[in-house]
Amino acid sequence: MRHFIFEFITGGGLVGQDLPESLQKEGELMLQTLANELTRLNVDLSVSRDSRLAKLDKHIKQYVIDNNIDKELNHIIKHVDVCWLIAPETEQCMEYYAGLLTNDKTLFVGSTVDAISLTGSKYLTNKLLLENDVVAVETRRLDEMMPEADAGWIVKPDDGAGAENARLIKSKDKLDLFIENQGNKNFIIQPYIEGKHMSISLLVYEGDVCLLGCNQQYVDVNEDGIKLEKIGVNEHLAYKDEMLKLAKKIVSVIPGLAGYIGIDLIENNGKLIVLEINPRFTTAYAGLPESLGCNIAEKILDAFISKKLPDIKLDSAKPVIVNV
Repeated sequence: MRHFIFEFITGGGLVGQDLPESLQKEGELMLQTLANELTRLNVDLSVSRDSRLAKLDKHIKQYVIDNNIDKELNHIIKHVDVCWLIAPETEQCMEYYAGLLTNDKTLFVGSTVDAISLTGSKYLTNKLLLENDVVAVETRRLDEMMPEADAGWIVKPDDGAGAENARLIKSKDKLDLFIENQGNKNFIIQPYIEGKHMSISLLVYEGDVCLLGCNQQYVDVNEDGIKLEKIGVNEHLAYKDEMLKLAKKIVSVIPGLAGYIGIDLIENNGKLIVLEINPRFTTAYAGLPESLGCNIAEKILDAFISKKLPDIKLDSAKPVIVNV
């Protein structure tokens, strides 16, 4: 089968714009992991590649992109059987490219456009989760009453990816000033909750859930910004039953989630609180093959082809650190 990976940051999505080093590093990490796993399956693999970056392994076909990526993608997908997408939710980027890569002739390994659209908005996702009795952090828009908080507030773009443009504001006066001066109204406010930063890695298909990772996020949170420094993949296996139960509840209320899904959480006083849902590969994916001792891409692909989830046990999973 002919497989194509479009990793937005390194694959030409930012041609004509700056290529931020931090985004490039995370994009390369996920791309290399997925490409390495697919290469081991002996598939015919191709990727798009920003012309400013060095080429990948010579055995991978590469479309060098130095102008409009959309025109190239329309050409590429006519010659492949399977499409994989790694992209941020920002400005409906992932939603747009999921739609472009989804057609009757290729297998798109990911969530539906509707599911991506919903989870791309932290505000709408939070509202849906709370309506369905899922414990989630209170989320407000800038023009709504600010949520009560003891330790300050987190402000970030409603459609931001990871900690992009997110920051902690500790005083009400500074928050009022931020709201007053913020020209972009696409920001949300959440109370800052102290506790363990965690994430869940899942394989989802047609409403069924397979737990892949119970992860620790090492995050630096301050008023200058929020930075993910590293991830302890499967460091929190003691929470696996609770995380699986939570994941199944979330998937049941958001139709269309499929493939690799990440969920960000805070553990506070023994309670898991949902922060956001990522309908895409997350950085934790880079540590899963070593942690679980199997080819994760193969498991995902098999789920889409056989239309059933694999039986993956976490009993023998080992902790793996992924530096960001």
